[in-house]
Amino acid sequence: MCIPLVARVRSVSDGVAEVELIEGEVVQVSTALFPDVAVDEHVLLDRGLIIEVVTPEEAERLLSFFADLASLWEEEDARA
Repeated sequence: MCIPLVARVRSVSDGVAEVELIEGEVVQVSTALFPDVAVDEHVLLDRGLIIEVVTPEEAERLLSFFADLASLWEEEDARA
């Protein structure tokens, strides 16, 4: 299963966006699939590509879901 990363666009230039991941790490990704992405938009990333532009509310819902999922995995590991 692939889980996309949630990020915020910091800059865009020549087909490359600099994005900030939730942990604060800054990485560069391709804008090939979304060439009109803009600074401060929230995006989903997979394998170095922006795969979707999402609203801030969608980004928050995804982050909350991922946190809940991680908690469930931790609980399951603790029982094993």
